[in-house]
Amino acid sequence: MVPYVLGLSALFLFLGLFPPTAPWSERFLTPLVALVGGGFLIRQKEPLPGLGLLFFGVGDLAWTLEDLGNLPRGLYLEFPYLIGYALLTLWLLRLPGKPPRLSLGLLPLGLLGLLLAFKPELGIDRIYAAWDALLLLFLLPRLEPLFQVGLGGQALRGVGFLLFLAADMAYAFLEAAGGYPMGHPVHLLWTLGYLLLAWGVEEERRGENTFLGQALALGGLFLMPALLLHDPTPWGVRAMALWGGLVGALGLLYALHLEWRRTEAKRLRWTRFLEELTRLSPSVTQTLSPEVVLLGALEAARHLLPQAVGLEVRGRRGLVGERTPHSLAIPFNGDTAYLYLRLPPEEPVPSGFLSLLGERLRQVLKQVEWGTLALTDPLTGLLNRRGLETELPKLLALARRYQAPLSVVMLDIDRFKRVNDTYGHPVGDEVLKLLGRILQASVRREDLAVRHGGEEFLLLLYGANREAAKEVVERIRYRFRTQRVDPIPYPLTLSAGIAGGEVPEDEAQLEEWILKADYALLRAKETGRDRVTMA
Repeated sequence: MVPYVLGLSALFLFLGLFPPTAPWSERFLTPLVALVGGGFLIRQKEPLPGLGLLFFGVGDLAWTLEDLGNLPRGLYLEFPYLIGYALLTLWLLRLPGKPPRLSLGLLPLGLLGLLLAFKPELGIDRIYAAWDALLLLFLLPRLEPLFQVGLGGQALRGVGFLLFLAADMAYAFLEAAGGYPMGHPVHLLWTLGYLLLAWGVEEERRGENTFLGQALALGGLFLMPALLLHDPTPWGVRAMALWGGLVGALGLLYALHLEWRRTEAKRLRWTRFLEELTRLSPSVTQTLSPEVVLLGALEAARHLLPQAVGLEVRGRRGLVGERTPHSLAIPFNGDTAYLYLRLPPEEPVPSGFLSLLGERLRQVLKQVEWGTLALTDPLTGLLNRRGLETELPKLLALARRYQAPLSVVMLDIDRFKRVNDTYGHPVGDEVLKLLGRILQASVRREDLAVRHGGEEFLLLLYGANREAAKEVVERIRYRFRTQRVDPIPYPLTLSAGIAGGEVPEDEAQLEEWILKADYALLRAKETGRDRVTMA
């Protein structure tokens, strides 16, 4: 389609510039474009611009018939133009706009229109000159988005209006300078202006931004000075065409520059978003908690949605940040996940963003779950030996950084074999679960609680000397003794050995303290059980 339209445009340009065909181009081609464009817009339920173009087409056709001698000359020929001006003015006032800033560069064209209104030799055309100047003032706020947003339906509509007004003012200059010659190249600005008005309204209605529209808009702005810079065009018309084309073209180029910058900024935001999601990789997340994963995903989402303040996966009871009334549902394979926003999004959410965020969250949380299963004892929920190997270097680094003491405690359930032999392994498992819950409730986040094997448990207490560690152990022994596991009728007891209580130098020293705590536990067992022994 592009070659056909460009070829047709070249044909119209040739017919409008070739001296033998130029008068006929103005007489019939220009009103035909206005009539077809107006009829098309009316059919698309755009009555105001459609009727406006129709009346301009009727006015142009009436003047053609008058010029050919088929209609008598009279003021009645101006009525279609006046009605068309009124309809386009009403339509223009209904369009949204922005406070003019960059578009103020076109203000000199309005001043030229006002100067023309004071030329008595123009007669009734002075009304049109003043009206053109007024329309240009109304057009400036509607052209401002063109210089900030770029090409699209608004740009086509704005350039079409600008070409129409420039053609009217050029006609008035030529008329005041001695008469307007039929077939002058200025009539091509009317033709292209009518076409871009109709095309721009339709593209804006559809939300499209086609190459043909962009090419015609830029072509029209460059065509305006090209058509009007040769003799015998008056210097006022040349200056108006050069200024209007230069300002309009530079405005569009600046809008394209802004669009490039917005696209580049969007690319950078997407890059940072993807990088943040990639950092939640299996090698890193095996030792992370789900809350840390959600927090990392929230920080990643903020690169694309800065107003994001919370992230929740309800099936896992995970929430970071805060809940707000504004939320976006995240696809999460049957689970329910929401991204909470401080304010509703001003622009459409990037395509695929929520799906990508949900899929990555699902993968990473599953990896965290697998890592947790690999590092924890499934019966008690405490760390296993592999979990101890993973977390011990972190605890050592923390203690050395802040010069905090570490105490090592070895715990063992007294006569646990008798429980299994007498009441069975299911009851023994309940005893182990009970002790696991007590240990989890008795230690802090920095401490480590480990099922070291069988009925033996290991505690590493951060920031605790031996006396503080003994107080913790006595609380654990008391809670374990006072709780019952059916059908065991007697209280259950614990023996413990404590070592360390100083700032560890290295991991080898910690391993040595674990052995000493184990020996202290053996002495507690040998001296009667149900007691705590210091190494």
